[in-house]
Amino acid sequence: MKTAESIPVSPTPLLPLEPDVLSAGICRGRTRRVCRLLLSVTVLFLGEVPLAAQEPGIAVPAGFRVGQFSDDDLAHDIQCLTFDNDGRVVVSGPGYIRILIDDDGDGKAESFRRFADGPKTGAQGMCFMGPHLLCSGDDGLIIYHDEDRNGQADGPPQTVLKIKAGGEHHVHSVQKGPDGWWYVIAGNMSEVTASYAALPTSPVMQPDAGVLMRLKPDLSGGEIVADGFRNAYDFAFTPTGDLFTYDSDGERDVSLPWYRPTRVFHVTPGSNAGWVSRSWKRPDDFPDMPSVVAEFGRGSPTGVVCYRHLQFPGRFIGTLFVLDWTFGRILGVSLEEARGFWKGQPFVFAKGTGQFGFAPTDLEVAPDGSLYVSVGGRGTRGGVYRVRSIRSPPVVLPPAESAVGSRAQLQMCLQSPQPLASWSRRRWEPLAESLGSEPFVRAALNERQPAPERVRAIE
Repeated sequence: MKTAESIPVSPTPLLPLEPDVLSAGICRGRTRRVCRLLLSVTVLFLGEVPLAAQEPGIAVPAGFRVGQFSDDDLAHDIQCLTFDNDGRVVVSGPGYIRILIDDDGDGKAESFRRFADGPKTGAQGMCFMGPHLLCSGDDGLIIYHDEDRNGQADGPPQTVLKIKAGGEHHVHSVQKGPDGWWYVIAGNMSEVTASYAALPTSPVMQPDAGVLMRLKPDLSGGEIVADGFRNAYDFAFTPTGDLFTYDSDGERDVSLPWYRPTRVFHVTPGSNAGWVSRSWKRPDDFPDMPSVVAEFGRGSPTGVVCYRHLQFPGRFIGTLFVLDWTFGRILGVSLEEARGFWKGQPFVFAKGTGQFGFAPTDLEVAPDGSLYVSVGGRGTRGGVYRVRSIRSPPVVLPPAESAVGSRAQLQMCLQSPQPLASWSRRRWEPLAESLGSEPFVRAALNERQPAPERVRAIE
């Protein structure tokens, strides 16, 4: 484990681009040929240098520790990571979905259980519906059923939404939102047309480029919530119910006046992020442009999560963590609401160091409050890393059965960490159903109730 106190942890202004980021856009003519020659020599030289893969070369802030949960032997080229209803790590790459098993509880997986031999393309988004898995891959949005609840899919998946899948700019993350609808994000090559706006209530009827879609709880039809993204891979809901995503830049335009960096957007219904095509971007001052809360320069956005747990220090609660695959970084955005708008303070939370290959693809918060990050993509080494606070122990959540009485059950529903995660829903959803709507209406109307709990009551 390496600690780098030089990485700002508290909210700071945007860090300046490093020289290697800038150089990606300024090689021209003869200079470009020299750059290619130097790159070739460097690659040949590095081919003879042994990499210290047994220890993760990931710099984290003081007060945190990073450890390797699994390596390439258990799962190669991981594209996506989630937790199942039981709180177990589940990963996917080309041709597999696997549950990683840590039998002795030492924080390292020793084996895996095969959930499915697919999708062929690998899943780029996964969300458990009880024992069943909804994911993106192969023919589009698909469900693997596990009726006997043995931790293995019963057979081939059922396709619920045909959409281009498997490519880097196709359909990606799928999540169950706070309203009980299913949210799906897709890149600019997924070919989403007006036919996907099946409901007359759809905020967008004629979509451009990448989109955020919303499907009914039974997956029978839906809306296009927002469009104009280039290739946003993932998204997250905050405690206020707001949705944020991290969109790609136009790398071919680097150093040109109209270059757009990777950006974190506050997505609102009907908003258009401005990407129409490679050579056509709408101006940022259009009235339906979503708010930009952070910019991170060059990069390849992948996973996004909002930290809504208790293990990390309090200043991280509500923080957006976003991943940059290209430069091996876990980035953070501290959010602050001001007059109905969100402002973000971006910072670097963690990054790969030296010659260590750190290509993060996805991240999720575990039941104990640790942050799990997968690596892989484009046939590279797979692995999962666990980032935890060393200043507080891992959180042990009480079982739902420990909440005795309606008041205790209500508080468990309103205060459950990561309430939208599958493992968290397993705790509070049965309690909410047994309580009925009346206690939640009272909580939502109670002005003495903390604002996040009032929002949860509405959800």
